[in-house]
Amino acid sequence: MKNFILFISIILCYFLLTYLDKNFITTSSKMVDFLAKDYPNEIVQNYMESQKKWWWVSYAVTPLFIGIKILLVAFCLNFIKLLDLPGLDNINFSEFVSLSLIAEFVFIIAGFYKFVNFYWIDTDYTIETLQTYYPISLINLREFISIEKWLAYPLQLVNLFEFFYWGILAWGIWELSEKKIGFPKSLGLVLITYGIGLLFWVSVVSFFILNAQY
Repeated sequence: MKNFILFISIILCYFLLTYLDKNFITTSSKMVDFLAKDYPNEIVQNYMESQKKWWWVSYAVTPLFIGIKILLVAFCLNFIKLLDLPGLDNINFSEFVSLSLIAEFVFIIAGFYKFVNFYWIDTDYTIETLQTYYPISLINLREFISIEKWLAYPLQLVNLFEFFYWGILAWGIWELSEKKIGFPKSLGLVLITYGIGLLFWVSVVSFFILNAQY
């Protein structure tokens, strides 16, 4: 029941973020301006009409994507049990799911940070800026460093919120072990489980982006 309540709370927060984005950030006028540079007016209008017709799709797929993400993170963390460390051998998979759910709120905060930034602070933005921006990440330094398209996603992941996410996962493992292992060791366990899984995912995404350029 606890995991279900956490999951519903997360989904509702993402629904709110989607609503705020579509109605106040990625507005129709911004999309029209963005598309009009490369496509004729008829195609742009058809696209905007399809967006109005299928507005519900982004809401419908959110629970699926978030659910898969939570389960994959918990799956990676579950490999910790193979190391036979004190305090971790009796942890249930559902406890790793709970930890993943709690940590996910970090990215929800990042989403609200992004909304506040573009709605009140950096109001003179473009769709191109929205596509690459991530709060407090290396990708925001693209004006000072040369960035290939395939590097954009990895640089987005190097951000303060991702570090907080790792910290919460490490704290959770430390708590689940009943503090029988130190926090630095817990952080190392996150590195060799979730970290390896994340590295694999980033490699796959970057590979497809790189190949799409040619």
